[in-house]
Amino acid sequence: SLLNDVLWGDKEIMTLLDPPASFCYLYGGLSGENKTMYAGRELEENMMTMNGNLFFFHSKGIFLGASGTWYGDPGEGYSNTILSAGIYRPLNAKKNLNFRASYSHYFYADSDTLDDNPFTNSIGAGLSLRNNWIGGRLSLNMLFGQDFGMNLSPAVFSRLPVIRFGKYNKLQLEPELSVFFGSESVELDQLGSQSGQQGSQTEIATENKYSLLNTQFYIPLCLYIGDFDLELGYSLNIPSSQDENIDYPVKSYFSFSIGYLFPLK
Repeated sequence: SLLNDVLWGDKEIMTLLDPPASFCYLYGGLSGENKTMYAGRELEENMMTMNGNLFFFHSKGIFLGASGTWYGDPGEGYSNTILSAGIYRPLNAKKNLNFRASYSHYFYADSDTLDDNPFTNSIGAGLSLRNNWIGGRLSLNMLFGQDFGMNLSPAVFSRLPVIRFGKYNKLQLEPELSVFFGSESVELDQLGSQSGQQGSQTEIATENKYSLLNTQFYIPLCLYIGDFDLELGYSLNIPSSQDENIDYPVKSYFSFSIGYLFPLK
């Protein structure tokens, strides 16, 4: 999800890859959230997340970079490092229909957590279609390592200018509606008897089911000044589950990000 936020979400980095001449960029950023979520589920109560990233872009559509994640109390500090590389290609003459693909490898700070983090690699692919003020995005991610997982996230987004000043500087709203499909472990109640015990006892079994896990409304206010971009956002998550024994509450959180784009001539 970090790659989606940095590369394919509300940022306009990909529009910089359109010039016909060969050009290179470095992009560095820092982002944070006051809650740590996965698919609308809060992992730990009131645990902050901080992400740092540095990426190299080439106008021919190649990118590579690294990102890292820190968790605040009651988390465990620095968590993981992600190394990524990928490509970005326009599919039509207008360059408003684009394809992207990437590979990422995860390094965990605590090797003892490998059992809790069975995924050490991911391959992502996606399509995006946009015009001046509205667009859509489809992202597919396959995770593998000790286990295999897959998730799918369609989204629609918009860019609504609030104030423009200068040729490129602006303040704008970039609302987004997305849904997240993935697998979850669902408890199944089975009634049976166990030897050495009288009567019958309910045994708990689980099954992995692939379904809608979360619907998210994201409303960021973005400020672009020269090569800087700043963002303040509010997210509302409506989680879903196929497990009838679990009812996840609606959760919201605030986020921020700051980034700088450095041209390499």
